Amino acid sequence: MPYNRTRRLFEHAPSRLLPRTRSRAIDVRNGIDVAVDASRIAFVLFKPQSAGNIGAAARALMNMGFADLRLIAPEADGKRARRDAAIMAVHAQDLLAGARTYPDLAAALDDRTLTVGTTCRAGPYRSGALKLHDTAAELAALRGERVAVIFGPEDRGLTNNELKLCQRLIRIPTASGYSSINLAQAVMLVAYELMIAGGGAGRRDAAPDRIPKRAETTAIDAMFERLARALTAIGFLPEDNPDHIMFTLRAIVARSGLDTRELDIFNGIARQIGWFAGGGHEKIAAKRRAGRRLR
Repeated sequence: MPYNRTRRLFEHAPSRLLPRTRSRAIDVRNGIDVAVDASRIAFVLFKPQSAGNIGAAARALMNMGFADLRLIAPEADGKRARRDAAIMAVHAQDLLAGARTYPDLAAALDDRTLTVGTTCRAGPYRSGALKLHDTAAELAALRGERVAVIFGPEDRGLTNNELKLCQRLIRIPTASGYSSINLAQAVMLVAYELMIAGGGAGRRDAAPDRIPKRAETTAIDAMFERLARALTAIGFLPEDNPDHIMFTLRAIVARSGLDTRELDIFNGIARQIGWFAGGGHEKIAAKRRAGRRLR
C-alpha cells in the first residue's frame, strides 16, 4: 500500500472495545494526579516490526496520560496486524486508532521543536547519550517545546542516519549483560519517567511570554545540510566523510537549542560561506583594496 504523507493504520478498530473514560496521569507511588502537559510530547516509532508492540505502546501511553503516537513505515499492515495491535492495546483502542502513520522520519517531526532519540548502543556518535531519569525532568520542564521521543525498530534501533535528526539522545540503564529492551517496554519507561517528572514542571517553568519561539526540527536540519555544503566548499569538512564533524556540531547546537532568530543567523553564516567559496572572496578583496565598507 503506498503511503500518503499521513494516514491512520488502525482507525478501523472495533468500536465496542473503545474505552468509555479518558485516561488520567497518576503518580502510582503517591496516588495523586500529575500535572504533565502531555499534548506537547509525541512518541514516534520508527519502522516498528511488530503490530503487538504498537498496540502495547498505545496502552503504555494511555496508562501514563499521553496520546500522541506516530508510526513511520510500520512493517506490520493489514487485517491481522490491526487485530494483533488491538489485542495488545486492550482499552487504548481510541489512542491506537488515532495514531498517524508517516512515510519518513522528517515528515513525522515536521511540527516538532525538540527531538530526542533513544539508544542502547555505544558508538562515537552516541557518547553524549544521557540517562533517562536525568533527562526526564528537563524535558518535562521545557514549557512551550513540542517534543518528539523517537524509538528505533526492534532488531537494530536507530541508525546514524536517524540520529542526524535527533537533537538529544537518552538511554535506559540496564544490566551490563543485556541492554536491549523490548520496544513497548521502552515506551512505557520513558512515558512513566516523563509523567513523574512533569509533576513539578509547572513550578520550574518560565513565564510563557518570556519563552522565545523554538525553531522547527526540519528547519534546523535543513540549516545543517546547508552548513555542511558550505564548510565542505571551503575545505573545512572532508568530502568523503563530512558527518564526522557535523555530528559534533549538531550536538553542540542541541545542548542549547535554537530559536528562530538564532536559526536565521546560522543560515546567514552558511550562505555567506557558500558565497565566499563561490567567488565572493574576490569581491571582498576588491572592496578592501578600495577602502569600502564590506556591508
